[in-house]
Amino acid sequence: MQNKLLTRFLRIAALLLAFGASSHAMADVMRLVTLDTSIYGAGRQGYLDFTFNGVDGAPAATATMAQLQGFNMDPANFSPWGDAAAVPGGFAMLNSSSPNDVLYQGVFGGVFSFLLTISGDPSALLNSNFGVVAYDIDQNPIKGKILDLMFVAAADGSPDLQILSINDAIASVALPAAVPEPASLALAALGLLMLAWVRRRA
Repeated sequence: MQNKLLTRFLRIAALLLAFGASSHAMADVMRLVTLDTSIYGAGRQGYLDFTFNGVDGAPAATATMAQLQGFNMDPANFSPWGDAAAVPGGFAMLNSSSPNDVLYQGVFGGVFSFLLTISGDPSALLNSNFGVVAYDIDQNPIKGKILDLMFVAAADGSPDLQILSINDAIASVALPAAVPEPASLALAALGLLMLAWVRRRA
């Protein structure tokens, strides 16, 4: 009897672990952001300013830029401001009320891309904006805002990104290929191992 109870408990625990892995993967919203700066002229020096800020009492959220491509990854080229900081493989910004920026100094003419992940409470998202602006070497804005995304809740309550404005000649926002997070994979693997162990004991 005790063995049956233990087996049942372990089976439920394994299923909960697998469910936890899948629900964790749904807690974030990810987009592949691509910026083609050839419109600014090849070899022209300037800045790309990445911002993430919340207004109107928006609940806490974090924007993470990872898998940066096309950037000169010398740390001297990046200037985090406010509640923004370097993290392994990229940068993270909180949506606190103060300006939160990652300013990149580089050379225009090429294509820059990164995986943008925004994490937060999908039940009460309000006015957390991720934006991209280009500046010339004298830090004057070039041709307005490139991209403005708002972190919102979809109709089913899940997190989503709404495009408020986009310069289609420069920017594109796409769904990335579905790649489970390492933590989700670990949870799922543990759940499967437990299921296999339970079946072997049964």
